[in-house]
Amino acid sequence: MKVYVIVGALSVILFVYFLMTLVILPEEYRSHKVIEPQPIHSVTISDDEITLGESFKIEIEMTNQNDFADIVLTSVGFPSLLDHDSLEVIGYDYTQSPKYIEIGYEVGSDYTYGEVIPSVYPSIEADSRNIPKDSSFRMVILVTPPESGVFESYVKTVAIPHTTAKSHYPYDGLVDPQGEFVEVYSVMVNP
Repeated sequence: MKVYVIVGALSVILFVYFLMTLVILPEEYRSHKVIEPQPIHSVTISDDEITLGESFKIEIEMTNQNDFADIVLTSVGFPSLLDHDSLEVIGYDYTQSPKYIEIGYEVGSDYTYGEVIPSVYPSIEADSRNIPKDSSFRMVILVTPPESGVFESYVKTVAIPHTTAKSHYPYDGLVDPQGEFVEVYSVMVNP
């Protein structure tokens, strides 16, 4: 008799469990709003043209619009450099210290954390975490190009969770080796 009571009770408990997981809880999950952060940035380059040996500043201001973000990351890449000797972060207010990314360091690809590729050129990344809507952060980089010619910088900002096409900025343009859109800024370095 005890065995029948225990088996009956377990059957009822399992029935209620499966009813909850298959019918009631999925509806609860669907009713939650999807977080849709939307970062944008503005970039100011101090000089359009310099002489070899001089420096210029890149100032990036990022604003998270629309919704809360877990992480917002701004990356500035330097495709003509081999190392960070020509770069110095001279100011920032992101919540995390900027990181110097070396060639060969594994970086995310195609706006995901799951896929990684080796970095093709040096970059500087700064990020903030737990970012409310309308929060802004700034970073200033001093650049001293080592050679004359056109010196390019690639700038992009990505929000996580990356739930829509507006979770990254820019929305189109040049695609970098990570498979992500970047804005290109150029300074002419005269001999």
